[in-house]
Amino acid sequence: MIVAEQEPRMNVDRRDSLKVVGAAALATGAASLISACRGLVRADLAREHGAASSGMALDSQLADIFYHASLAPSGHNAQPWTVRLIDPARFVVSAERSRWLPAVDPQNREMLLSLGAFLENLIVAARHHGYDVEYRVVARIRTDRDVLGIRLTRTAPVPFPLEKIQQRRTVRRNHLPNELRGDDLKALARPFGDRFALFPRGSAHAKYLEEGTIEANRVQAYRDDAQEELSRWIRFRDQDGRRYRNGLTPESMEITGLSGWFVRHFMSPESVMKPSFRDKGVDAVREQVRSYGAWLVLSSADSTIPTLIETGRAFERMLLGIREQMIAIHPMTQMLEEAPMRNQVARALGLSGDVQFILRAGYLKRYPDPVSLRMPAAWFVTA
Repeated sequence: MIVAEQEPRMNVDRRDSLKVVGAAALATGAASLISACRGLVRADLAREHGAASSGMALDSQLADIFYHASLAPSGHNAQPWTVRLIDPARFVVSAERSRWLPAVDPQNREMLLSLGAFLENLIVAARHHGYDVEYRVVARIRTDRDVLGIRLTRTAPVPFPLEKIQQRRTVRRNHLPNELRGDDLKALARPFGDRFALFPRGSAHAKYLEEGTIEANRVQAYRDDAQEELSRWIRFRDQDGRRYRNGLTPESMEITGLSGWFVRHFMSPESVMKPSFRDKGVDAVREQVRSYGAWLVLSSADSTIPTLIETGRAFERMLLGIREQMIAIHPMTQMLEEAPMRNQVARALGLSGDVQFILRAGYLKRYPDPVSLRMPAAWFVTA
């Protein structure tokens, strides 16, 4: 562990939304309006397993393993994984090309990190259900569709509180400016060893990350291909959330209450391309980087496919412990997505190897429930 010296982006003008909502309140009544202000969240959707898309019935334990694996984080909540069953004990984890993010992740680096997090959840859930997991990386280049070959064998269960997987979530707002405590830092660093670096609020390196994150978001917001890609993954309408079960909803972007109601009813993918949307997104990032306890930077010796998979696994192991510590972690990856910053970060921070994650971290007074949507296992499992 190294300790130094001391996402999607959107905001809404509350005054504009209040005018619309105020008129709606007169027409519909306050009680129904309060109910209408909450958007679609994960708990609203029935947990479905069903059969794999080609008709093979999923064993209930196997379906549960795949469901928990799918609760891993991914860029824009694209959920790029698919599973192809060879038989009930052997399968291939692949990357679905239609859920890649070529504008912000053209080398599939972030996608492979997400598949590593998916694998970590899968291993934890499989062991809980009494399976040992043997896996190997089968992808040779980052554009290969098939990434992991996996075999399950029966063994004694290794119980794990699966609610830790179920309750994991990204929290963007309301980070406290308190210093992270020593025991909590040790727990955060444990999966990474000397590939974990912390830069406390107020340090020169933290200031560099604040300013760089704002600038990278500004650059990305005015890069049309990145903005168009973002627009395709925002589920403005609840019916779109129900249809796709992935992507970014207003609730998952923490646009709630009256502002969330306004976004769901009056904004569209076309809104994302307007200068006002882009500028408000950067303003939201500027506000976020004022509120945190420390920056965490996670690196690896290289960026080979096996290393990215293992780094994604370690990242997920870290995330599964933070809720009980009341620590929020918000990945802010834009500095790793935009030139020339992506080639400068490691040297500027005095780190060796390749930086894989830039995370804003802070304590919370209250931990919110998970809200991001997930596809049922039957949607991404084939036979």
